[in-house]
This record gives sequence, structure tokens and C-alpha cells, in this order.
Amino acid sequence: MEEPAEVHRAGDYRSHSSKRINKLLRAFLKDPLFHFLGLGLGLLLLYQLTGNQGGADEEVLIDREALLTYLQYQSVAFDREQFELFLDDMMPRETEDLINEAAREEILYREAVALELERDDYIIRSRLVQKLRYLAEGFTNDEIVLSEEDVRAYFEANRSTYDIDPHITFTHVFYNAERRGGEEAIRLAREKLPELNETGVPFEEASSHGDRFPYFVNYVERPPQLIASHLGGEVADALFELPADEALWRGPFESRFGFHLVLITNQAPERTPTFEEVRDRIESDALAARARAQTEAAIQDIMNRYEVVISPDLENSETGSEP
Repeated sequence: MEEPAEVHRAGDYRSHSSKRINKLLRAFLKDPLFHFLGLGLGLLLLYQLTGNQGGADEEVLIDREALLTYLQYQSVAFDREQFELFLDDMMPRETEDLINEAAREEILYREAVALELERDDYIIRSRLVQKLRYLAEGFTNDEIVLSEEDVRAYFEANRSTYDIDPHITFTHVFYNAERRGGEEAIRLAREKLPELNETGVPFEEASSHGDRFPYFVNYVERPPQLIASHLGGEVADALFELPADEALWRGPFESRFGFHLVLITNQAPERTPTFEEVRDRIESDALAARARAQTEAAIQDIMNRYEVVISPDLENSETGSEP
């Protein structure tokens, strides 16, 4: 009577063991290490299929310049003179290790290129495009020479770019309507105005009066956009219409925060500077514009050597027609 029970227990064990193996297999297949090993095996097979075209027959020259280049790209900052001294002071064993590291990097790079590992790597693709652009810029930018007439012509064509925005300099005494209530705040502001003018409170002492304002007490050479964002468009417009007077407090002006008494010490309208005022900036901008144009022309010359073929499915999607 006990034998069937043993058979039953053996069946349970085999079922449990099978489930355990399946569970472990699923976990192994999900393990990143398995994927890494699979990728390594794939690369090894690909390497074997390519016929090991490099190897012992291909020479890798490691000279002093190669070591300096290797050190340069291994360092955050590169000082050639310091690295020259560094190489000269190395012990033979250290030099040998450095040669092996540089050779290892060069060999692995060549093998990666031989396996065309860079073909589908967008980072490498972008880097190569960037290097080509640098080459195009280097060939064109070194030849750029601008005459005085070129610089002046650029200024005339882009005069509005150099317009100086209007700006204003003022300080203010503020009364908080939210904390004090609107009626109390405006009453205090109206009572304070004659006192400020009679005692001649200067610009630098404004912070000693009134309530704390959420933004600034003093506004120095600020444009209308900033004043409007702090005090509101109506207050900004009103202030820019007033002439500067270092001895005259004005107001009260109402913002969303409360009431302001204002002392304007400087107010300048929008203007276009003279050529002489911004000549250095104009010349720099003109050179940059000429360089961009010449670089784009060089790139266009390269593109003209190729024919861009648009896939029929894209043409259909653009026209909206059925394939």
C-alpha cells in the first residue's frame, strides 16, 4: 500500500522540478547578462565570418605622437609641454604599459571599423557630420577678409538689429493694498508724497519708507517689458511718458499689488546707435555671417554631387494619393 504513495510523491517531485527548471530558464532569458553574452557570441561569429582580415599582417605604429594623442583624449585638459615632460619621466615599465594601452585602443578601433559597427550608430554618424562641418568652416573662414565698406554695408542692412531698447531708472515707495486694504494704502501714499518732496528724500533712501515690494525697490536702466511684468502695462506706459527729475516724487500709481510713489532719475527712448558706437560688434557679426554663408555654400557643393531619391511611399504620403 505504500508503493503507490511513493510513486505519487516521485511524480510530484518531477512536476515540481520541471516547473522550477522552467522558472529558472525564464529568469535566465530575461537576465541582461544573457543578452550581453548573446551579443558577444554574435560578434565573435561575425568576426570569424569576415575571415579575420586584419590581425598579425596589419601593422600598428605607436610612436611618440601617437602616445601624446592618446594621453590627450584620456585627459580632461591637455598641456602638450606637460605631457612631453610626463613621457620623458616615465619608467620603462610605465612606458611599456602606455604603449600597450594605446595599441589596444587602436587595434580595437580598427576591428570595430572592419566590422562596420559604426554604420548604425547615430552618435558616431552625428560626430562625423560635425567634423565635416568643422573642416568646411576651417577651409572657408581662414580666407575671409572684410573691407570697411563690407562692414558698413552689413550695418546698413541690419541696422534694426542694433537698436537700443528704451530704458528707465527709478526708485519707488510702495504701500501694500492687500495687507493694508486699498483705502488705507492709497491714503498713506497720498500723505507720504508731499513729505518725500519736502524733505527731498534721495534715490538711495527710498528703501527706508513704505512697505516691502515683492520685486525691486530700485530699477536701473530697465526696459518697458520688465517694468510691465512687475507693475503692470498701464504703470509702465505712464512712467515712460514722464521726463526724468531727480528731485520730484510722483504718484501714486496703482499696480495689482498696491500704490507706488516714484522718483525717476533717468529715462532714455529707443534709439539706433551710430556705426562708430558698435563697430566692433558689427565687424564680428559680419564675419560670422560671411563664414556661415561660405560654409553653407561648401556643404551645398558636396550635396550637389549626390542625387537624393525620395521613396514612392513618401511621395504618396505628401500628395495624399492612394498607393
